[in-house]
Amino acid sequence: MQALKSQLAALDPPIKHEIQSQGDNLLITLIDPARPARVSRTLNQTLVRNTALLYEVIRDAINELRAIGSLPAITADEIYPDD
Repeated sequence: MQALKSQLAALDPPIKHEIQSQGDNLLITLIDPARPARVSRTLNQTLVRNTALLYEVIRDAINELRAIGSLPAITADEIYPDD
């Protein structure tokens, strides 16, 4: 999750996030600090352990958030961590 936090902060513009535990699931909320826009995804433990799928779900959420603010979509290269 630290790698994800770093990638979200490195985006232009950066995206804030909140993570909440909901039993066996995690609720991640992505927030555009420049606009009153937010999107959420509920992630189960199987999804969290599948890094490639996790980043695809997060990228989809980021692109949904960016579309609200009329920003271009991001690519996989912009969200996948280098490690």
